[in-house]
Amino acid sequence: MAWRSLPPALLMAALLLALAGARAQPALGEAQAKAAALVNFARYVEWPERAFASREAPFVFCLAGRESLAAAVATLDGRSLHGRPTQLRRVLGVEELRGCHVLFIAEAEERRQAPMLRAVAGEPVLAVGDGAGFTEAGGAIGVTLEDGRIRFDISRPALDAAQLRASANLLRLARNVRP
Repeated sequence: MAWRSLPPALLMAALLLALAGARAQPALGEAQAKAAALVNFARYVEWPERAFASREAPFVFCLAGRESLAAAVATLDGRSLHGRPTQLRRVLGVEELRGCHVLFIAEAEERRQAPMLRAVAGEPVLAVGDGAGFTEAGGAIGVTLEDGRIRFDISRPALDAAQLRASANLLRLARNVRP
């Protein structure tokens, strides 16, 4: 079933189950589960108004690496999030990060991780990454797949530095929240 055909309430329930650590359905691969989690993170985080150039400006997901995740997130391109159309952008370097609201850095992009995190430091960008240790490296949310379940850690200092507010529900579902 395509994500676009799901009613918003059903989509939110499905995403909450994924975030709560429910077993991924056999048809839901790692990329789709992480893409769903990425979108759900964005749903449960508030951005300051200054993060957008105008009231009509799109909500921009930027992806560094992970072709499979890009394909899964691409199915959401053009949908509405926080009352704005969504847009997906593949990024290769720090010069392409301007205008990103969510930045996903794949584990395979370890070499570019630190420069990208430095480039968005203090900007209203939700930095999400694959692998253990992402929040310790300065990212806001680190995602891992354990025993077929999506797990994630949140760094409050990284959220605060980005002037982003995570909902209490998102914080409660996290495996660890760094104070």
